Amino acid sequence: MSADTTNTAKRSESPVGHGRTAEVQIAEEQERQFKEVLEFCSAALIIVDEDGRLLFHNARLRELLGYTKEEIDRIDTRMFWHDLEQRSRIIEALRDRGGQLLNEEVVWRTKNGQLIHLLISYVQVAYHGGHVSFVGGKRICWVYDVTALTQREAQVTEQERQLREILEYCPAALLVVDEEGRLLFHNWRLRDLLGYEEEELNLFDTKRFWHDLDHRDRIVGLLRDRGGQLLNEEVIWKAKQGQLLNLLISYVQVAYQGGHVGFSGGKRLCWVYDITLLRRAEQACIRSEQRLAEAIESIPEGFACYDAEDRLVACNSSYRELLYDDLEVDLPTGTTFESIARRAAEGGYIKDAEGCVDQWVAERLHQHQNPGEPQILRCGNDRWVMFSERRTEEGGIVSVYSDITELKQKEEDLTEKSTVLEALSTKLAKYLAPQVYNSIFTGRQDVEITSKRKKLTIFFSDIVDFTETTDSLEPEELTNLLNHYLTEMSKIAHEYGATIDKYVGDGITAFFGDPESRGVKEDAKACVNMAIAMQRRMQALRSEWLDRGLEKPFQIRIGINTGFCTVGNFGSEDRMDYTINGSEVNLAARLESHAEVGGILLGHETYSLVKDTVLAEERGALTVKGFAKPVRSYAVVGPYDDLAHEGRIIRRDQEGLALVIDRNKLTKKGKAEAIKILEDVLSQIKE
Repeated sequence: MSADTTNTAKRSESPVGHGRTAEVQIAEEQERQFKEVLEFCSAALIIVDEDGRLLFHNARLRELLGYTKEEIDRIDTRMFWHDLEQRSRIIEALRDRGGQLLNEEVVWRTKNGQLIHLLISYVQVAYHGGHVSFVGGKRICWVYDVTALTQREAQVTEQERQLREILEYCPAALLVVDEEGRLLFHNWRLRDLLGYEEEELNLFDTKRFWHDLDHRDRIVGLLRDRGGQLLNEEVIWKAKQGQLLNLLISYVQVAYQGGHVGFSGGKRLCWVYDITLLRRAEQACIRSEQRLAEAIESIPEGFACYDAEDRLVACNSSYRELLYDDLEVDLPTGTTFESIARRAAEGGYIKDAEGCVDQWVAERLHQHQNPGEPQILRCGNDRWVMFSERRTEEGGIVSVYSDITELKQKEEDLTEKSTVLEALSTKLAKYLAPQVYNSIFTGRQDVEITSKRKKLTIFFSDIVDFTETTDSLEPEELTNLLNHYLTEMSKIAHEYGATIDKYVGDGITAFFGDPESRGVKEDAKACVNMAIAMQRRMQALRSEWLDRGLEKPFQIRIGINTGFCTVGNFGSEDRMDYTINGSEVNLAARLESHAEVGGILLGHETYSLVKDTVLAEERGALTVKGFAKPVRSYAVVGPYDDLAHEGRIIRRDQEGLALVIDRNKLTKKGKAEAIKILEDVLSQIKE
């Protein structure tokens, strides 16, 4: 071939070569762009060979699984699978379906081990020679991240489960019925309420629940009229065992379509609330209120109740009758107390309000609003009413009115009789010792023949030479003089607490220790002190009587003894006397007869009880009538305190020492001997 020919050939080939190069460049650019689109598309893309090694992957896959490009090139994709058995099942499905499998949900692992939910699709796949293959045996797969969607579905599923559980165990019964009234859904509360098992209520005809089917038809009609919604309608249903239940039902989200009440495909939703106990409680409350009203009406006292605003809540007919003397007067609920009181006052029904209505109403209103002790109201027709008011916890007032007219009349009669009786008892008291009188009238002592043994201190006194003195006096003068004497002595006896047994002419008999006692020792001291006070009073009376011209004024002598006596009521059922008797009483009388004029003679036991406070000198033993042995006796000189104050005695008392020196009995020689004795005692104390 010549050079020209060669050049010609080259020139002829040159345009063709240039054209192919452009086409290749275009194809390469398109391929680059295509790969870029695949690289950055939102879905992950992988191409694997027959052994599962990764031949191609895009950025979304790397982002999804957390690998770099170098780490993931030709990686064994089995590392991605959480469940290799599922991978084997998918490969088997690819064979069965000709190499194409769309939207299979799987779980893969990221590089860090987290599990993610994916949706994968295998496309353009054919099965050749026992291998799943395409374009040289490769397999292409699109991968979509559905983790969030799966979690959301799980969340929705859990929420649905929780909602069903809430509906199942909510306190209100829930049911859904179809257009024929068959039960499509129900919860535990409905079964518990009506007594059915869950299986029994499947497609149950709810018309069997209704006690009144006409009522059901009316409710269905109301649902049509109100657009399918009806809230809080009270009905009566029957439980499985036949008992009737009061229920409150509410139909919600309901529409009327095609001749049927329905929603969401013709179903009907109903909430059911059990109000059986509420209705029973209401009925019981009504019955209780009726019984209370009947009970209030039946009581004879007037009853009224006012609320915190002082308005009438309830009253009975007795209240109207007592306040107004008229059953026809109307007292409507809600009337204020002030208007009720004013109406009664202005109508002349309240005698206390005559001529001062406003003042009486103001005072009565104050009493009413500040309840305290029961008050008495004088009404018309000479009736008396006592009312008692108290405030309730809610701030209201409860009032009870009682007709006490008869009681008031009896009280007036009783007051009159009590006045007479009091005057009579005052007169009778003069015939009894005050202690005896009080013990009888206070109930501490019964008026019956009875007696008891008790240690007493007995007092006897009489006027010396009384007969000789009285011979020179006129009877009237003698009576006045004797009564004066007895009155003065009785005052002293009462002052010291003596029980005066009797007056025998000019003599006085008294005792200490019954019906009241301060103890045997204190009773004895009181008796001796009383006797000393009497003798001192007699000295003053003698001066007074001498000034009045009496030649021989009275002088008394006193005998006192302590011992066991019989004390009580003696006599008959018709007439009895409270007195004492026994040998110790007789001994007191004998001691009195042996006492010196103006003196006090004590028995031995009395002396032993008072010797620490009273100076007494022992007399010779007395032989007295009725006593076989001589009796020791002691003449009272006076209380130690008084004698010491007068300077007659020297007395010192302390623990371990008792010293009494009677100066009147010490002669000159006796004083010297006393000093010697005291010096001897002093020397012994110093040792």
